[in-house]
Amino acid sequence: MTAPFKSSADRRGGVYEITPSVTIEAPPAAVWARLVDVESWWVDSNPEHESLEVLTDPPVLAEGTRLRVHERIAGVPGVAEGAVTGFVPEERVTWEAPRARYRLFGLPVTVSEGVSWELEPADEGTTLTARVWASFPAGPLGRLVEWGFDHLLDGVERDYAHAMRELRYLKGQLEA
Repeated sequence: MTAPFKSSADRRGGVYEITPSVTIEAPPAAVWARLVDVESWWVDSNPEHESLEVLTDPPVLAEGTRLRVHERIAGVPGVAEGAVTGFVPEERVTWEAPRARYRLFGLPVTVSEGVSWELEPADEGTTLTARVWASFPAGPLGRLVEWGFDHLLDGVERDYAHAMRELRYLKGQLEA
C-alpha cells in the first residue's frame, strides 16, 4: 500500500522546489475535474489564500489562461499574476508567474514562481503531486531575501505546509 503523503524538498542557491504528494481514493478523471475547477476550491483550501481571479475569457482553465492570486506564503503577502503554461488533461496543469510581487520585511521583492499539479494513477486511486518552485532575485539583495525567507521565516518548510494544506483539502473534498 502506498503511503498517503509523500514529500521532498530541493534547494539550490536562489531557487527552491518542493514536491508534496497525496494519494486520493478517486479516479484520475474525478481528481482532474475538481483540480481544474480552480475557482471552486483554491481560495477555500488554505487560510493564506485571499483571492483568485481568472483574467481570460472564457474563464476556463486551459493552456494560456491567465490568473491573478493574492495570498501569503510563510506569512509574506503577495500578488502573483501568471498563465497556465502546460495543460495535459488528466495528467498535468502548470501555472507560472514570472514576476510575483511580495513584501518581505516591508521590502518589495519580485520572484519567479510556479506550480505544476501532476496526476498519476495509483492502486488506491490517484497520486496528486504539487511541484512548487520559486527563484529569488539575483545579486546581494536576492541572497539576503532568500536567507531571510529560509532562515528567519522557515519559508521553504512553511511553503511546503501551505501546499500540503491544498492537497489535503482536495483529498478531503474528493473522498467525502
